[in-house]
Amino acid sequence: MPRPERHVLVCLNVRPPGNPKGCCGEKGSEAVFDTLKAMVKERGLGDRIIVSRTNCLKHCSRGVTLAVYPENVWYAGVRTADLEEIFQAHLREGQPVQRLLMPDIPWE
Repeated sequence: MPRPERHVLVCLNVRPPGNPKGCCGEKGSEAVFDTLKAMVKERGLGDRIIVSRTNCLKHCSRGVTLAVYPENVWYAGVRTADLEEIFQAHLREGQPVQRLLMPDIPWE
């Protein structure tokens, strides 16, 4: 298997209901993960892009959070409807989706 070009981390963290930090899990992260993973596989890029589930990426209040490496690009508020744009622009063409970039904020 060739060395992958990109690695996408999708936060699936779940906190108890009512937690003030919120969590990506209650914002649909499982569907985001499943959809993105299927897109990569169906479009034949499974050897170039790895999609991994992860626990807390420290920005659950801004979730669903995705981190794309090696570029160290962080996305906030991602929905399944955003995945086609992320896939085409960033994962295929290398251009981050500006409207979804996480603003510079201190780590929680």
